[in-house]
Amino acid sequence: MPHRLSIYVLACLALVAIAFSAPSCGGSTNADAGGDAGDEGGIGASGCGVFGKSCASASECCSGTCDSATKACTASVGVCGAASSACTTATDCCALSCTSGKCGATICNSDNTACAANGDCCGGTCANGKCTPLNTTCETAGNACSTNDVCCSKLCSGGRCSLNSSFCVQTGDVCTSASSCCSGTCNIASGATLGTCGAPPTGPSNCSGGVDGVVCADCGSCCSRLCAPYGNTGVKVCQPANGCHINGDLCRQSSDCCGAAGSGVPGDGNVVCDIAAGATVGICRNPMGCNPEGDVCHYKDYACSISSSRNDCCGAPGNSGACQLDPVGVPRCHTIAACKNPTETCAYTGDCCNGNPCVPGPNNTLVCAPNGPDGGVACIPTTGACTVDADCCNGNHCVVQLGSTRGTCNVNTPPPGSDGGSCGLYGQSCKVDGDCCNGVPCGTGTGPCNGGTACSCVYPVR
Repeated sequence: MPHRLSIYVLACLALVAIAFSAPSCGGSTNADAGGDAGDEGGIGASGCGVFGKSCASASECCSGTCDSATKACTASVGVCGAASSACTTATDCCALSCTSGKCGATICNSDNTACAANGDCCGGTCANGKCTPLNTTCETAGNACSTNDVCCSKLCSGGRCSLNSSFCVQTGDVCTSASSCCSGTCNIASGATLGTCGAPPTGPSNCSGGVDGVVCADCGSCCSRLCAPYGNTGVKVCQPANGCHINGDLCRQSSDCCGAAGSGVPGDGNVVCDIAAGATVGICRNPMGCNPEGDVCHYKDYACSISSSRNDCCGAPGNSGACQLDPVGVPRCHTIAACKNPTETCAYTGDCCNGNPCVPGPNNTLVCAPNGPDGGVACIPTTGACTVDADCCNGNHCVVQLGSTRGTCNVNTPPPGSDGGSCGLYGQSCKVDGDCCNGVPCGTGTGPCNGGTACSCVYPVR
């Protein structure tokens, strides 16, 4: 089973003294940095497939993700291999060091320090006896650091830059595949095994680059208009919204976006996924009319002093009461008169009766999940359909391709920074603070939990 680690870091500094049992995951099909996977043939320590291994389902991969288009295991920010695990490149390994198809026992060598082989270096290239930097504007993961600001990830932990500032890799940091990057883009030079995450796609939207998971300074920089700490790192990232994807966020097809044709909610047909020629990921473009149900909207006095999005929700133009915070604190249009019953179409959880999740349904639509066996609010169990972690029962992680709304709850692939076990991930249900992973408080979004059933693992908005 994949191990729940503080990704690629700093437990790795103590690998000589600590025995890890995680299989390797992530990586590259190009073996320049560390050779091929040796006798394992791309198989990790527990029999799961490392990056690039052919797969039919997510359960076959160490990362818990199988690309539906290429039928190959993709990288995971949350899973890495211990010393001596099979690897194809550095990002398969917690130490970010892969040599002769095996993960190293010590952390990779920082840029411009001495090296003997490509696999020794955090950047994957040893030239003239020194490690060549992948990025000269910020320090990529594994490099020595003294402050957060020098790291591409904006997280320096234990003296090394860490990828664990978010559930996806930041622009400029090390990557082997687009699936691990917040932007959906990984730029790898010809002949290299490691690259850096590119910037998010651009297009007609109300935000620029503030897609889910990117490090943020304030709510206004995020497409979701919610900038809140990730895990226990203290680093703030743009928080993802449940259900349909909002204006400016990543998408793979128009049905991923709030206001897509056939959604069956106010604003149906107002939005399409704008994808550049040759790309597989684009953004949900500005609405061609009023803001559809579930889209981000104008709100005052929450985590921000004010959301900069427009006040024009379909069905209630100019009515600020139509903009409401969703369970994690994202301001969203909500104008339907009556809550939606199970299996009826929806845009996000706020549309559904009993607070049931709004999850993938038939024909690329989103539908309200059924009630739980006790008739109460449902959470999605393992193998069930989801859009974000908050949809899943505690301890389950929503495994979903960047940009897509069609994921699966999987207990074996927790995101980086989770505490393990059955603790609640961000947005999942709770009754007391101790129910939540990483010290995230249990509350209503505006204050502490009052012992009711509507409490979630979220940071309060004020």
